[in-house]
Amino acid sequence: MTSRRQLLMAALAPAKTWPLGISLKGFPGWPIERSLALCAELGYSGVELMAGSPPVRSFPVLSIMEDLRLTGPEEPERLETSLRLAKSISARRPPVVETVVGGKPAEWPEIRPQFLGRLKSWARLADRYRVPVAIKAHIGSALHRSADAVALIREIGSPFLLLNYDYSHFQLQGESLAESLAAALPYTAMIHVKDSTGEAPKHRFLLPGEGSIDYAAYALLLRRYQYAGPIVIEVSTHVLQAPGYDPARAARECALRLFPHFPPSVPKNA
Repeated sequence: MTSRRQLLMAALAPAKTWPLGISLKGFPGWPIERSLALCAELGYSGVELMAGSPPVRSFPVLSIMEDLRLTGPEEPERLETSLRLAKSISARRPPVVETVVGGKPAEWPEIRPQFLGRLKSWARLADRYRVPVAIKAHIGSALHRSADAVALIREIGSPFLLLNYDYSHFQLQGESLAESLAAALPYTAMIHVKDSTGEAPKHRFLLPGEGSIDYAAYALLLRRYQYAGPIVIEVSTHVLQAPGYDPARAARECALRLFPHFPPSVPKNA
């Protein structure tokens, strides 16, 4: 829990804003323009676009959600399609292309060399387009621990192959927010935020603010480490499948919970 001293420090800290957005995954069945209009009305800085969507230029796109895998057949053309989409949205400030990487946790020691080799190919492609690609360590994937993710990115050594840091996956494994964030941020292109309940593997992901992550402490750490990149609310499939899910209500509730801790920056034109 956040202490009174931490809250006082947050109140006295210099004002800091972030590019804070929400994933359009959270608006199933909605036309893109309707989703963008609501996000603009609520004060979000931008959105996360789904791979395969048409380019959006009427509202900032912070990231593009892919679902690439480092297992099975290689699909460089699929990654290249998303890199082209990012570049077409903004040549000067292309959105991050982010993805999970597949596999199972028990496979990690055996599959790491394959991941390393394929990620080096991704890095070369990302460098060619000058578009950042961010991989996510996921509790259900081969790459699931923060330390393994950091070590992999350090070994690749590319400014265009980085991390999508999502603490909800590390919290379920008992990792510390402060320690995992401090290690990962130098190699992080973007941040996903959401919460969870229960214990793995019977956990469920929640909207941010519905679980136990301390977002006041989270914001303090991001200020301390001078993080300035995108923060994107991810709406999990667990949330989307809940009876009565309402995209508009979810977007409003997330704004009410997170804006006090992560004030959104003014949207910038592409």
